Amino acid sequence: EEDEEDEELPSILLQQEPLTVEPGMLVWCKFQKYPYWPAVVKYVRQKRKKASIVFIEESLSDPTSKKKSLSVGLRTLKHFDCEEKQTLTDKAKEDYGNAIDWCIALIQDYRIRVGCGSFAGSFEDYCTADISCPVRKEIQRGPSMIFPVIEREMEEESQSETTPAKQQPSKKMLPDRTRAARDKANEKLVDYIMKNKKVEKHLLAIMKGKKKSRWLQDFLNASQCLTCIETYLEDEEQCEMVMTYLKNMSDQMSSSSLETLKNGDRTRFTLDVLLPEAIICTISAV
Repeated sequence: EEDEEDEELPSILLQQEPLTVEPGMLVWCKFQKYPYWPAVVKYVRQKRKKASIVFIEESLSDPTSKKKSLSVGLRTLKHFDCEEKQTLTDKAKEDYGNAIDWCIALIQDYRIRVGCGSFAGSFEDYCTADISCPVRKEIQRGPSMIFPVIEREMEEESQSETTPAKQQPSKKMLPDRTRAARDKANEKLVDYIMKNKKVEKHLLAIMKGKKKSRWLQDFLNASQCLTCIETYLEDEEQCEMVMTYLKNMSDQMSSSSLETLKNGDRTRFTLDVLLPEAIICTISAV
C-alpha cells in the first residue's frame, strides 16, 4: 500500500549534475566580491573556456528591460544542482536573503511546470510569462528585496576585457589584428543574414518542413544533454544581434511545429539549428 501511495516526481526535479556547461543551463556564478549567484548560460565558447551568462534578478521578469550578458570563465561556474548547492544558498542568504529565496522559488516552479508539461520554453521565457506571475508576486509581498549590484561591475569588467592595453601599458600589448579582421568580415555575414530574403526563405522552409536540414535532424535525434557547438561569430554583439533576429523568426513557427521541439525550447532550437543554417547559407552566397 505504501508503494502505491508513492508518487513519482517529474524527472526534471531529479536532475543529476551534468558533465558540461551548455546554453540554457542554470548555474551558480562567482563574480568579483559577490557570493555565488544563480545565472542562465546564453552561449558557450569551449575553445576560449568562456561562457556568456545572465544573472537571475528582478529585472529578468520585465520584458521591456534589456538583459545584459556577461562573459565569464567556465571555472567560475558551478552547476545549479552541484553538491555545494545548499552551502552556496546559505552564503548568499547572509546578505541577500529575500532575493536569493526569490530566485530559488522561480527556478523550482519553472522546473515543476516544465516537468509536468504545463510550460514549454527557456527559463528566460518563463520569467516574462504570465504563468510565473503568482510566484513572483508571492515573493514580492514580503520585505523589499536587495540584489547584488552587479550591473556597474559588469560594465567595468567589459571595458577591462576590451581595453587590456590601457590597463597594462607597460606590456605594450598589440591589438589582435586578425580578430579585428575576422569581426569586420563577419559584419557582412551578419548584415546579409538580417536583411537578405534568401536566408529568411531558407530558414522558413526548414521550419515548415519543406527543406531537409542535417542540423534539425541531429537536434531531434540528440539526447537531452547536447554537445556545445561553436557559434562561428566571435563578437558578442554580433552574436547577440543574430540570435535575437533568429529567435524572433522562430516565433513564426506554428503550435504543432513547436511540439516537435524538445520541451518547446526555442533558444536551443535557434542556437543548434537556425544559427548554423543561416551562417552556412550566407557563406555560400557571399
